[in-house]
Amino acid sequence: MLVRNSPLIKRISAIAFVIVCLTSILSWELISNAWTQYNKAQDNITQFSDFYQVLNVSNKLAEERGFANQLIFSSGNNRKAARAAFHKSQSLTDQALKKIPDEILSSTMLQNTLSHLLRGRADVEQYVAGPRDNASGAQVAVDSMMEATEYFHNILFIRTESFIKMEPSALGAILQGQALGGLRNSTGKLGSYFLYYLNTGQPLTEQQLEKISKEWARIEIQWWLLGAQTDEVKDSADFRELMLKTRHKFQNKGAALVQLLQAQSENREPYSISVEDFSIRYQNSLSTFNDLLHMYLSDVHRYYSKEKKSALNHLVMTLVTLFLVYALALVAVIYIHSGVVKPLMKINLRVKSMGIDEEELPHKTQICEIKALETTLNKLEEHIDEKRMLSDELKLLAEKDALTGVLNRRGFEMRAKQLLEQKDSEAPAWLILLDIDHFKHINDTWGHPAGDKVLSSLGKALQQVAMEDWIVARVGGEEFAIMFRMADKQDVLHYAWLLQMTCKNLRVAAESGMEIRFTASFGVASAYHCGLPAMMSEADKALYRSKKAGRDRISGFDSQA
Repeated sequence: MLVRNSPLIKRISAIAFVIVCLTSILSWELISNAWTQYNKAQDNITQFSDFYQVLNVSNKLAEERGFANQLIFSSGNNRKAARAAFHKSQSLTDQALKKIPDEILSSTMLQNTLSHLLRGRADVEQYVAGPRDNASGAQVAVDSMMEATEYFHNILFIRTESFIKMEPSALGAILQGQALGGLRNSTGKLGSYFLYYLNTGQPLTEQQLEKISKEWARIEIQWWLLGAQTDEVKDSADFRELMLKTRHKFQNKGAALVQLLQAQSENREPYSISVEDFSIRYQNSLSTFNDLLHMYLSDVHRYYSKEKKSALNHLVMTLVTLFLVYALALVAVIYIHSGVVKPLMKINLRVKSMGIDEEELPHKTQICEIKALETTLNKLEEHIDEKRMLSDELKLLAEKDALTGVLNRRGFEMRAKQLLEQKDSEAPAWLILLDIDHFKHINDTWGHPAGDKVLSSLGKALQQVAMEDWIVARVGGEEFAIMFRMADKQDVLHYAWLLQMTCKNLRVAAESGMEIRFTASFGVASAYHCGLPAMMSEADKALYRSKKAGRDRISGFDSQA
């Protein structure tokens, strides 16, 4: 029959069959991916909850160490309150240890932790119960508690490595969690280094000063890690605010005390604070670290709960789409059968009844014309797509700096003007210009290829530090520009400092194998709605002031409103 042998009907049937098959394969692939993402988010929630229990114990141990120090050096009037605080801290530490799952902390690790901890507590109680006139005995009790906390902190690093292996994509969040635990431990250790010398009135030794210097460097790195932008907490203004508050409190209270005592020791002056007063005031400067840890876990849990919900919605939508595709395919088959096949069958019957040969009908010619038109349209569509892709690539190349991968001067000016023309923004626009210090010396010493490598590495580093909607560009030989809108001036200062630290910490390998290190000078300008030339001029002046002041400086905030 004509209908059964018609190439058009065969093509329609084949295309419908292929579409249904491909849709089914694709849909099942999407279902599998959605289900995998759902399980992955759920696993991350569980893993980070377990990881939090380990971090919580680390913080509780650091707190107990601080209260132990207070009890060791407490006077008769304050001893009762210090003992109560120490015993309460012990109870909280024991409760936190019990909450760690068996698969996270093995029975051997738990037993060793408790062994170190009980020994430290016993040494503290033994010293407090004695005559308390032996400075070396006090230091033994302090060191014993330090050993207990350090043992568990080493376990924390082991668990961090295992979490990274289980979920490499969560590296940033895991390192931030480790930085939180490390900060609480390092800041506590920093204060403990002064107790013996305050108790005896002796100046700090060179060995002790070296320990203090290393601990300061470790604390600065941990603050930097904590301030890095990760997907899990980048949208949490509360976490950022509490982090800045915690850092501000530590710097103004705890760090200020440490710096004062260190200066008095170096000048061979009598210490202006007693060991008892120091242990209390320093412990108070660390009081918000636990709140920061709780908020961190809450934000991470919220992020992965959102990921879990999104994956579940995606799974449901994929199932609904697959159902609709099958339903539409069924409707199409019914329609083709009733609207196309049946009428053609009637025509076929009439042709047979009239005795006309099927080969004489013009349908084949019509089908050839349709096929030719279809081929022409397909080629035209492919040609248009190629032109569009080429245009997009040329536009992108025209706005990008080939060496560094960031925007060039032309691309920067276009994006910056668009940002300044935003009428509905209540936050001011900020422009940070940075210029590599002594870049000519780098070229003269290591060669121009090494200088190009420095520029390329810095461009990549700036893109990693910058937020998604920031404008990052190379606007001169060794000069870069970063532009964005932000309401809080303190946040801008923090990010400018982060950019400065990024330049300082960047290491570029020369062909000789040596590392190239460098610094940069910064100029900052701010405005709500003004011309780009005016902002560039203001930032350039501030940059000049940084260069004139000795380089590796940030200038411009003093003149901002």
